[in-house]
Amino acid sequence: MTALPPLDQINALTSQGISFLSTLNELLDAEHLALQQRDITQLQSLVEQKTATLQQLEENNQARNQLFSAANITPNKAGLLNYQSQLSESQALSFKTLWSELEQILHQVNDKNKRNEIIITRNSRNLEQLMSIIRGQNQKNTLYNQSGNKGNYAAQNSLGKA
Repeated sequence: MTALPPLDQINALTSQGISFLSTLNELLDAEHLALQQRDITQLQSLVEQKTATLQQLEENNQARNQLFSAANITPNKAGLLNYQSQLSESQALSFKTLWSELEQILHQVNDKNKRNEIIITRNSRNLEQLMSIIRGQNQKNTLYNQSGNKGNYAAQNSLGKA
């Protein structure tokens, strides 16, 4: 039987992951505010900060997964429950508490990311409609070209009449 990875290392990496996700959570709130205010400079700064935080989070996840893999523990729900069952009661409680906190903040980050994505998509669609109006394109004349991008059917139609 493979020895269990040291709980202190796992808990330290989990706490660090919680910290990274908390930072990401705050950045997503700031991004939401910047999107509402249409502050491009702030958005660019936030994207850089989010990228750096996501890289740190990825490294943290890889380190935690390597720790589990070295002990032949699959880093999924079933594997973690199995690992938890092999711990003493106090160790299992500390592991479960941190892991639950990690899952909870991950759900918050996912929800806030979806919220911001909806705002970005809506703003992009509105900008596209405004640009069509400025260009004098009728929305009914928009078709998709071979690459799946929107094309202007009106130009093809007028060439066909000539």
